[in-house]
Amino acid sequence: MACCLVSRSCANTTTPPGGGPKDTIPPVIVKVTPEANALNFPLVGGKVALTFDEYTVIKTATDILLSPPSQKKPIAKVKGKNIVVTMQDTLMPDRTYTIDFGQALADNNEGNPAPRYVYTFSTGNEIDSMYITGRVIECQSLKPVPKVLVAAYHDKPDSACFNSFPDAATRTDDWGFFSMRNIKPVEYRIIAFTDEDGDSKYNPDADQVAFLDGTFKPQAVVNDTIYELQGYDMKDTAKCEARVPMMELSYFKELQSVQYLQNSGRISEKFGFLKFSAGNVDIRKMDFYGIDSSEVLVQYNPARDSLNFWITSKYHLEDSVLLNVTYMKTDSTGVLVETDEMVSMGMPTDSVLLKNIKDHEKDTTFKFRLTTTNETVEQNGIVLECDTPIRDIVLDSLKFIETNPKNQTFERKLIFKKDTTDIRRFILLPEDKLTIGYTYNLTIPQGAFINIYDLPNAQETAKIELPNDENLSSISLDVKGVDTRYIVELVSDKKDKVYRTFTVDCDTVLHCPYLQKENYSIRVTQDSNRNGIFDMGNLLERRQPEKVAIFKFEDGKDVIELPERTDLDQEIFIKNLFK
Repeated sequence: MACCLVSRSCANTTTPPGGGPKDTIPPVIVKVTPEANALNFPLVGGKVALTFDEYTVIKTATDILLSPPSQKKPIAKVKGKNIVVTMQDTLMPDRTYTIDFGQALADNNEGNPAPRYVYTFSTGNEIDSMYITGRVIECQSLKPVPKVLVAAYHDKPDSACFNSFPDAATRTDDWGFFSMRNIKPVEYRIIAFTDEDGDSKYNPDADQVAFLDGTFKPQAVVNDTIYELQGYDMKDTAKCEARVPMMELSYFKELQSVQYLQNSGRISEKFGFLKFSAGNVDIRKMDFYGIDSSEVLVQYNPARDSLNFWITSKYHLEDSVLLNVTYMKTDSTGVLVETDEMVSMGMPTDSVLLKNIKDHEKDTTFKFRLTTTNETVEQNGIVLECDTPIRDIVLDSLKFIETNPKNQTFERKLIFKKDTTDIRRFILLPEDKLTIGYTYNLTIPQGAFINIYDLPNAQETAKIELPNDENLSSISLDVKGVDTRYIVELVSDKKDKVYRTFTVDCDTVLHCPYLQKENYSIRVTQDSNRNGIFDMGNLLERRQPEKVAIFKFEDGKDVIELPERTDLDQEIFIKNLFK
């Protein structure tokens, strides 16, 4: 007797057999239903099917973008060799729409990404045909910003991006480049933002933003031969960089414009802070109950969005200190009005903080921090930082001793400077040029500084020796055409590390000695408000972040490969960087 065994299984209609050489060819669209540029597309329940030459998957569904966006996003599903997109929301009549598939699709076998494809259709009798292109870059590093939403608004105020869907939208690719196609020939406001929650609306608390000054009216017509509208492999550097944008948007984290007292507290018995929601706070008056104003020291941070205060009275303070602060606060209509607020600040309750306070109550001296580096001491000096403001200084007691290779010692002079941005910070600069191979010792004896609580400093010392490596190099920057204040930085080629920082107000030569063999770039920031820091922008106030430029050398590159034992002299015509 013969027995026959039959095995039943379900055929896999989406996965081809394995084996064979590795597939490196991306999937190719062989059919689109309805055809591209379809007219009278249904307002409800419309579908679009892309048929590929191989099995294709949806790698990143969030990359698929309908423009103009709608409340309910389209749903994309895999059906055999088809990707089917179904509209979930009612579309607007007589509108041109695009579905940008971005980098959402890839073949099922090896994950080769499908070329970027944008499908166009209209719910009316005609297709809008204009387009714009651009690039979004990070405001300080100037690096491209990928995957941000670029939104266009017609006949709407800047505030529309907070609560309205854009009239057209697209996303930047890996190179920060975007193309917004099949739009009307009308004036648009262009705003780009992170869109962290994916609702196509700008949330200043979560998103970063970039915007175009004024409006932009597209003049160019969509054509399949236009280089900037093609889909490219994001790894093809030459082709991606060859695209020419019509605009460049600077991407930043917005400065808060609504002003209010955000936080307050005491760090110790006589040291506290106020934190405000926005910069450049306008405080008209501060009254501590039971404390004379002459016994209060106040220091703002450079952005003027917070301040520290010290109470110098010698008597013990209550557990709770009352402060009445009068400042310009934003009211419900968005207008700054003079406002009185009563603030009650108790002693800290954190156990570690309380222990530190009790430990310091027994102190007979205070300590400060001395920081310097051998490579930058000639430029930046020795920085002295205290936890509390200083009342008296005996400069003659500071000793700066030079020791030569023969072990002979000489006393040298120091230039003493107070930091204009921090009353607890001082800078000590050698008056004479330092010598390589010599040793320099700074001694600050006990009692050279007396703080506001009548405590003397504990003795501190620092040792300095200039780098003595024959392989080190240097760069000298001859800065010309200075018409305002600029911040000039020598940075790494990736712009993520700062080696030297200078602030310039006039034509000058900047010296950067003792540099390792490395790749460097030169970054220049236009410090228009002269506060010494980089300032972000504000969308509603139409204020862009401060301008930043990376200097390009004669070879057109923004990186200099500095060899060993090389002294490089470089001219920089600073005004030319910001044309």
